[in-house]
Amino acid sequence: MKLAVINSVAGYGSTGKLAEMLGNGEGIQSRIYYGRKSAAVDLNGLSREVLQDDTHFYFGGAASFAGHMIKTFLFDSHGFESNAKTIEMVADLKVFAPDLVHLHNLHGYYLNVEPLFAYLKESGVPVIWTLHDCWAFTGHCAHYTSVHCDKWKTTCVNCPALSHYPPTFNGRNTAKNQARKQDVFTSLKADQMTIVTPSVWLKEEAEQSYLSKYRILAIPNGIDTTIFTRRESSFRKDHGLENRFVILAAASNWYKEKGSEDLVRLAQNLPENTALVAVGVTGSLKNKLNLPNVLALERTENVDQMAELYSSADVFINLTQEDTFPTVNIEAQACGCPVLTYAVGGSPEIVTENTGIVVPANDLDAMIGMIKVMRDRQISFRTEDCISRGQEYRRERMKEEYRKLYHEMTKGVLK
Repeated sequence: MKLAVINSVAGYGSTGKLAEMLGNGEGIQSRIYYGRKSAAVDLNGLSREVLQDDTHFYFGGAASFAGHMIKTFLFDSHGFESNAKTIEMVADLKVFAPDLVHLHNLHGYYLNVEPLFAYLKESGVPVIWTLHDCWAFTGHCAHYTSVHCDKWKTTCVNCPALSHYPPTFNGRNTAKNQARKQDVFTSLKADQMTIVTPSVWLKEEAEQSYLSKYRILAIPNGIDTTIFTRRESSFRKDHGLENRFVILAAASNWYKEKGSEDLVRLAQNLPENTALVAVGVTGSLKNKLNLPNVLALERTENVDQMAELYSSADVFINLTQEDTFPTVNIEAQACGCPVLTYAVGGSPEIVTENTGIVVPANDLDAMIGMIKVMRDRQISFRTEDCISRGQEYRRERMKEEYRKLYHEMTKGVLK
C-alpha cells in the first residue's frame, strides 16, 4: 500500500514521530510530505535538519515560512498561504499516486489547505485526518479552553485568543476564516474521509462542529512501555530528597497556557516537607523558581532520564490550561507514578480513581490541598495500578488500531 503522510514536521516532536512510526508498518510504502523540519536520522545516526529522499518530500523554505508567518500576523490568513510550495507538493503527490492519504497538522506556516483539498477531492483518494488540536474547526486558534470560549460552535467573532498561536493582531477575519475552512474541509464526500482524535474529549468537540459530516473516531496516542517503565534510580539520594514528598512537573515549553504561572505560585506555596522538581525550565522562569525546596531542570530529550524522574516522584502534576491528550500523564503512570491534573481537555480521561486525582480547572488551591492529602497518605495509590493503566496505552495497541483503519479505508489493499 502506498501511503502519503502530510504533517508540518517529520520525525520531530510528537506528531512528527507519530507520522514516521505509522508509515513504517509492514506492507506500507510511505512518503512523508512536510514543510518545516526533520529530526530523522540516517544510517550513521546523524540528525538531519532537512531530509528529502524516496520516503520524504520537503516542500518548505525560509522565505515561504517567513511570508506565511508575516501574512498570518497581518491578515490572520494561517493555512491559506504558501501557495507555490503547496502546488509543488501536490504535483509530487500526483506522481506518487497514494492509495491512502494520512493528514496530521495542516497548520504550522507551511501549507495552503485549498489546493491540497482540491487534489483530494479530484483524486477521490481515501483520507484519514488525525486532529491533534482544535484548529480545523475554529476561526483562529488551536485551543480555546484557557480563554473559556465556545464561539466556534456558531461563529468565531470578537476572538479572545488573537495573541495565541498562530498570533495575529487582526481580529476582523476570524468569521471569514471559519467559513473558509468549512468550505474546504467539508468539500470531500462523507465516506472519503475519516477523522481521528487522540482523546474522547476532542472527538466530542469535533462532533459539535462542521466536521461532524464525517465519521470521527478516537484512537489514543501510545507510548513506548519498554522505555517508560518503573526503574531504580539514585535521583532522590543524589539531590537530598530522600525524606521529602516529591512533586514532579514537566513540559517541553512552559508558558501561561501550559501552567507556568501556577507552577511559580505552587513553588512559592509548597506544603511542608515537600519538594518540587520542575523539568523544562529555562530563562526567566528559572530565576522565578530559584526557591527553597525547588529543583529546576532544563528540558531533556533523554527518555531514560525522564523515566527515572517519573519513577522517583511521589506524584506527577499536570498544570495545563489547554491540552488535547497529554502523554506525560501516561508516561508517569507507566512508571508507577500517580497523576494529579486539572480537569482540562483530554487530560482527565487518562486518569482513573485508582491512579490519580482530577481537580477543577485552574484551581491551584484544590491541587495544593490534594498534594497535602497525598503527602499525609490520606489517599494513596498502588504502584501496580498505575503501571497497569500506563500499559493500556502501549504503542503497539495504537499502531494496530491505525493499521485496521488503514485496511478498512483502502478496502483491503493493506492486508
